[in-house]
Amino acid sequence: MKEQWRAEIKYILSMADSRMLAARLATFMHRDIHGDRDGYRVRSLYFDNFYHKALREKLDGIGIRDKFRIRCYDGKFDFIRLEKKSKRYSAGHKYQCRLTEEETMRMILGDTSWMVEDERALIRELYLRMTMGVYRPQMIVDYAREAFTYAPGNVRITFDRDICGCDQPELFFCRQLPIVPALPRDRVVMEVKYDDFLPDIIHRTLLTVKQKEQAFSKFAACYLR
Repeated sequence: MKEQWRAEIKYILSMADSRMLAARLATFMHRDIHGDRDGYRVRSLYFDNFYHKALREKLDGIGIRDKFRIRCYDGKFDFIRLEKKSKRYSAGHKYQCRLTEEETMRMILGDTSWMVEDERALIRELYLRMTMGVYRPQMIVDYAREAFTYAPGNVRITFDRDICGCDQPELFFCRQLPIVPALPRDRVVMEVKYDDFLPDIIHRTLLTVKQKEQAFSKFAACYLR
């Protein structure tokens, strides 16, 4: 199957602008089926090595880079995914596979013995990073997400609010994390993703909020807070 690389554009909005824009998009886009009207919470655990390779690549604006993270939703640990997010300049692609709670905890504790012969290619790739590149879980990022989808162009627009970080990866399964805000409370990250084209109705709606595209990384923002 051909890999589908998607365009990815990010904006930093005020809380008021994000609410106004979400209300306008809701008139013709569909809300994400995985959340209710208020959206859902996302928790991600990012990997990096002792030299902060992933962080430095982002801060230096390296156009071709990869990052690994573990992700769950709404504090529910019966559905956990390992994800590899690959960036090729303004396009992104995501590889993913399911993890159990036990597998996740073993990764957090640095136990890689079970990964070398795992049948999942993504697990084996991360095994090489953890053993040869000394990659380890580094930063928990937690935030509230409101998401919309639109079939033409396979568009997905997300509003991420209340972005916070925790530098104690062993606490990933804690219900209440000791977190620190990565952005002022009135700042919201909007991300627009699409395949081959962005429909005009969405393009014109986005223009009602006069903000320029800008690079942003939740992992970097939490690390540098």
